[in-house]
Order: sequence, then structure tokens, then C-alpha cells
Amino acid sequence: MDGDTLVSTTDLTGRITHCNEAFVIASGFDYDELLGQPHDIVRHPDVPSEACKDLGSTVGRGRPWSCVVKNRRKNGDHYWVLANVTPVMQAGKPVAYMSVRLKPSQDQIRATELLYAQIMAQRKSARQTFELHAGNVRSVGWRDWLGKLHRLTLLQRAILGMASVLGLTLLPLWLLNTSPT
Repeated sequence: MDGDTLVSTTDLTGRITHCNEAFVIASGFDYDELLGQPHDIVRHPDVPSEACKDLGSTVGRGRPWSCVVKNRRKNGDHYWVLANVTPVMQAGKPVAYMSVRLKPSQDQIRATELLYAQIMAQRKSARQTFELHAGNVRSVGWRDWLGKLHRLTLLQRAILGMASVLGLTLLPLWLLNTSPT
């Protein structure tokens, strides 16, 4: 897999419609065994369901998703990939998905193994402190207030800025107006 680019496409239900030779070799399946099968055929059992849910919700909204993933070979062994999944859009809606995978670094693999362990620990504790969003880790609750500000659209930021300027302009008038009416 060193230097190889693994490519596959799926339909909207996640069934493989095409894959390149590098993907076939890395997976250990024959091309005919992959074609028409759910892409989960290469999902390793160590991959938390939260990652799959995040992938589906992200690309289902027409947005790209990227994350390091542990894949399963036909013989039960595994291989790691940096998966980049992009919806194929027509008329503003996804009609298929294309996945391009590269070899991740050892640091990326270690970080993902740690993330998988943290997800499992969080699941057991039933206390959610983070979630996966578009392939990234996002804090939940009050820990995410800066992130929420960062994710505002340009229009929302402009409105917030104008409201702040107006409020700061009127504040001295309101504070100085102490006479009873």
C-alpha cells in the first residue's frame, strides 16, 4: 500500500460501483467480490459506529469527509488509510460517493487508535464530552462555545458585529439616562 492510492465509488446506499486495482489488492477481495457489496465489507470491527454515522451524515449533506480509518482485509487482517470521501453532486444533491485513500503516518494511526479508545470509554461512561463531526473531534456543550463562534456564517458574523456596535454605542446613553420619567 506504500504510495498507492486506493479509489472506490459507491451509490447512495453505500454499495460499491467501482474500485481500482490498488483497492482490490489492499482489501484482499477479488474485484467481483467487491462490486455491488456494501462498502462496510472492508469496515474493521474496531471502527466505532460513531465514525460511520459521522461519515454518513456528513456526505449525505453534500460535504466532504476525511479521517484515518482502520479497514479489514478479506483474511481478517487490517490496514490503515487516510480516507477522503467526497459526494458526487448533480443539481445540488449527492448522487454517488467517491473515496480516495492514502497511507497515513504512524502518528496519525496512533492518534486514531487513541481516539477509538476514547470513544469506547465515553460510550461506557454514558457521559459525552466530544463527538465526531465531519471527521474531526468536536467538544460538546459549553466546551464548544468558541467553536460555535468560529462556525458562524459570514452573514451571521456581520449581524452579530453590527448588533455589538449598536449596543456599545447606545450603552453610554442608557447608563447616563438616570433621570426619572
